[in-house]
Amino acid sequence: MLDTRLVTFLTLCQTKSFTKTAEKLHITQPAVSHHIKYLEGYYHTKLYTYTNRRFVLTPTGRMLYQYVNSVHSDSERIREHLSLISSSTKELRLGAEQSAGESFLPYLIIAFMEKYPDYKIRIVTDNYDALSRMLNEGELDFFLMDGIVSKSEHDYYELCSSSTICACSPEHPLSEKSVSIQELYNSTLILGVDKTPSRNRLEQIFRDNNISSMRFAHRIEISNSLTTVKQLLIQNTGISFLYKSAVARELKEGSIRQIYIRDYYEYHSYNLISIHNSYFYPEQTDFIKFCQDFLKQWDSDI
Repeated sequence: MLDTRLVTFLTLCQTKSFTKTAEKLHITQPAVSHHIKYLEGYYHTKLYTYTNRRFVLTPTGRMLYQYVNSVHSDSERIREHLSLISSSTKELRLGAEQSAGESFLPYLIIAFMEKYPDYKIRIVTDNYDALSRMLNEGELDFFLMDGIVSKSEHDYYELCSSSTICACSPEHPLSEKSVSIQELYNSTLILGVDKTPSRNRLEQIFRDNNISSMRFAHRIEISNSLTTVKQLLIQNTGISFLYKSAVARELKEGSIRQIYIRDYYEYHSYNLISIHNSYFYPEQTDFIKFCQDFLKQWDSDI
């Protein structure tokens, strides 16, 4: 982008009139004169003269005009080219943690593509550390995660809230009942493998609610597959603590039911993560707004 005074000089060379230059740039005529005088003082040279009452550039003025015009033309071509690329690409690169990727994300993307059919979306499902690295290296525009990790290089856009429920088969003896924590221990607990982010969050929930995973009659550990956990629940293999949003469809269909635990509470939020102070293209801004609106409705429905 050219300095304002150089733009004034370029316009003056084209109009050859201080009055027309002022009108074209929507500034006063004294401002035009001030800009030209500044340039002459800065470059220590006379840029124009009047010959037979006609505006004429000096040799140094012609040299400056050729240079400024070339830079301005290149700048405009670059701007137009980048604008064309931006308007034609409309690509979103989205990452998602497992709980989001296997719960509401498919419905979110389907609804988004119905509203914005020209957009191209690339989705990566992985753990937080991998998604954070990809975001920092410019391979993703955003990623979806549950909860917040305090990192100064990231910005957070809260999309919806949810809770972790105790889920089971409709055939489980405790299905839809209000029970104490002690009554759960006779069941088989299905949970993620040790030292994974989802397991760590679950263990924190257990500590907050005085639940011991070691006291359950049996335990089945599943490696990073929400689909497998759901199938085991449906087959009445045991119980599991899952995000309510992750089993919203099954709860509506009745293939999975909830066990209500007395004196139990847990809350979390899904967030869209981006690089701190990122510049967003229009399609990225559209996606943020769409996610917030869509998931507010999703949250109210479950």
